[in-house]
Amino acid sequence: SEVSLHAKKVRWRKKRSIIEAKRKRLGYGYDDDDDDKEEEEENLEDDTGEYGVCDTDEHENEANQRPRLFIDGTLGGGGHSQAILQQLRPGDVLIGCDVDPDALSTASNRLVDYLGTREYILGKSSTVDAEEMACQWEEGRPMFIPVQSNFRNLINVLSKVRHPVSGRLLLGSREDTIRDGQKDAVEFPNGANGMLLDLGVSSHQIDTGERGFAFMKEGPLDMRMSGNTPQISTSAMIGSSLTAADICNEFDEPTIIDILRTYGDEPRAKRIASAIIASRPLYTTTDLVHAINSVTPTFARQKRAGLIATSARVFQALRIVVNEEDGALKDVLERVAPWVLCRSGGLMNVGDDEKRDDGILAVLSYHSMEDKMAKRVMRDGSVDFLDGGNKGGSVLERDMFGNVINGDGIVDDAKSHLPFEPVGKPRKATDEEIAVNSRARSATLRVGIRN
Repeated sequence: SEVSLHAKKVRWRKKRSIIEAKRKRLGYGYDDDDDDKEEEEENLEDDTGEYGVCDTDEHENEANQRPRLFIDGTLGGGGHSQAILQQLRPGDVLIGCDVDPDALSTASNRLVDYLGTREYILGKSSTVDAEEMACQWEEGRPMFIPVQSNFRNLINVLSKVRHPVSGRLLLGSREDTIRDGQKDAVEFPNGANGMLLDLGVSSHQIDTGERGFAFMKEGPLDMRMSGNTPQISTSAMIGSSLTAADICNEFDEPTIIDILRTYGDEPRAKRIASAIIASRPLYTTTDLVHAINSVTPTFARQKRAGLIATSARVFQALRIVVNEEDGALKDVLERVAPWVLCRSGGLMNVGDDEKRDDGILAVLSYHSMEDKMAKRVMRDGSVDFLDGGNKGGSVLERDMFGNVINGDGIVDDAKSHLPFEPVGKPRKATDEEIAVNSRARSATLRVGIRN
């Protein structure tokens, strides 16, 4: 009908305008001189079939040779950091952050060929000796710097980290660095080129039964990311004194029900909470699994209803509360990531032609709550969901083409007031990736670029 055709045209125009705006912001837009540019590129080829180098290429090559800074906010066993370091250029720096001293020591030992310093590992590892972590970085390689900190505290921590060779601050205070003429005193005055957040518990922690994260391994009901070592008195370290055993043995039934529903999406929350209360005291992971099994079939027609899937949701909910992961994630998405990442390509006070696709935030989440928080920050600039918002929970007013309308009623195509712009659609793990790592089956990747 005529009405449905008109609605389709409106949707097409809206989608096209959004795509064109994104391509333009990311440097893929086209202007009226495209044909002339193509002609000039054809003329660059000489008789030998090789291309000459123009001034623009020289500027781009110069920009591409500048050292870059990347942040792995969730170091874990160092797998992602190793893959990143293998792609970096000499002079680039990767900072790997984790609150767990064992994870820092294990990853540093794994990446010892890139290790520039271990000055910022504050706690003592129970698994790796300091002698095994002798720094073996050499000139001509990218550098790895491990930093012990909860990622919610990285603003305070990273502002004090110095380059092991030059001795200059890597980021400094960020706000007033260039304005005060101190650019030479900071290694990366424009900020980091990229930041990775791989949320949840790491494989290193799951495989260590003594940490209490794995329901298939015997261990104490602990689940603290920082471990059970004495806490260091510094703002870099926020370790929880609350354990999973404390929740199971001391919290009342309504509170446990709320925890299982909110952080585990558990349909049997009430029955499981009652079973936990009836099975007190619980001291080990096996005790908790037996309490869950008392009201949950070992096998079920629906895979989600069986003991293994149910135990995974219960352990996940308890882990999130013990480590206050929701609050930490809110802090890192709303405060830390916008602070640490460079804006619009990371080149301040230069023309648009020199901007690059830097300031990238990549978030890997394994739980619907985490994914929704990442989605809202990249779309609306805040993780908070406010009633009365537009479709999808967005609190921003938009016109029929999807453009944001600011407080003065003016269409804001650039959306410069938002910290991030989503890039592409969320991605799930492929069958090949799941075959290599079965724990990736529930992973969702979202990517945003700093405005």
